[in-house]
Amino acid sequence: MAPITINTNLASLTAQRNLSAATTGMNTAMERLSTGFRINSGADDAAGSAVSTLMEAQISGYDVAESNASMGLSLLDTSEGVLDIVGDYLQRIRDLTEQAANGTYGTSSMQAIRTEVQQRMLEINRLCEVIDFNGIKLLDGTSSAYVSGSGVNLQVSNNSGTPNIINLDSSLFASAKCTALFITGEPGRTSDNWYERGQADISGNLDNVPVTYQTSALYARITGKTVTLSNNTVYDYTKLGYTAILDNTYDPENDGSAITGISSNITALCDAVYTDDATAREFLQFIDEAIENVSDRRTLIGAYMNRVESAVDAIGVQKENIVSANSSIKDADVAEESSNFIKYQILQQSTATLLSTANQTPSIALNLI
Repeated sequence: MAPITINTNLASLTAQRNLSAATTGMNTAMERLSTGFRINSGADDAAGSAVSTLMEAQISGYDVAESNASMGLSLLDTSEGVLDIVGDYLQRIRDLTEQAANGTYGTSSMQAIRTEVQQRMLEINRLCEVIDFNGIKLLDGTSSAYVSGSGVNLQVSNNSGTPNIINLDSSLFASAKCTALFITGEPGRTSDNWYERGQADISGNLDNVPVTYQTSALYARITGKTVTLSNNTVYDYTKLGYTAILDNTYDPENDGSAITGISSNITALCDAVYTDDATAREFLQFIDEAIENVSDRRTLIGAYMNRVESAVDAIGVQKENIVSANSSIKDADVAEESSNFIKYQILQQSTATLLSTANQTPSIALNLI
């Protein structure tokens, strides 16, 4: 038989302990239901909290990587858009040059063709000079991505190391200006990206420029010299009776308007080519190489875009898996927590009632006195 005591009420102490446990359980369930998380502090699950923190860092990193890849796609889109325009202009220049090569055009008609070609070349140069993406010059050959040969690295994962980047080749950022497309490269060179030489190889004096680094026909036309290529193609304008255009008449560093009476390289190019049908006909091959250059770059851009888009898809899959794993660790099971809340609420109410009863038990002793 349990003793009846006044100083120590074990029933009350037991009820108080159970009431505290029920209240704690109900508060925990309420917190989980209101936040949606099973782990709201390290005390809830120390190991789970540590793992979840690392996973959340990875998830945030994947968000940034996805943004990086999207920025890369925007850069490629911007460059491709300008190259589309350049390609259209080059095609128009080729059409005009093919007309000039027909031999049925007089001096005034040839001059009209020359004028339109010159203006289209100037516009190509202008577009290539002004186009940039977040301060990166894309098509004028002056960006550090091209000059250094390092290209642009896209960070498409949240870890360090080469496997986590996509390098956009420096050739994408080579100059697409006419002075690079037409005054650079020996016809027939296809394996060494001759267009990557850009304007950097063109000095103030055309005599000092290696023949293989410029348009050989233009070199011969301007200097009046004979040039023989590795494929035995000979450019000798003096035999054809053309007057040589002295190289000091033109300023290769100025691709736009004339300065103090000195014409630009584009002017030199047009003066050299659109003399008669023979020079225009010969220039067609250089236009074809320029068109091929632009086409190759657009193809390369398309390949990179597909690769970056695949990286974005892979990032999405990886992020989804990490989010799922983190959810299983950190997120609350609403059904379970709802059941726990109801359970602890009932226990709290019933225990409170029993505590009130237990607190009245010592009063029985008064009946024995």
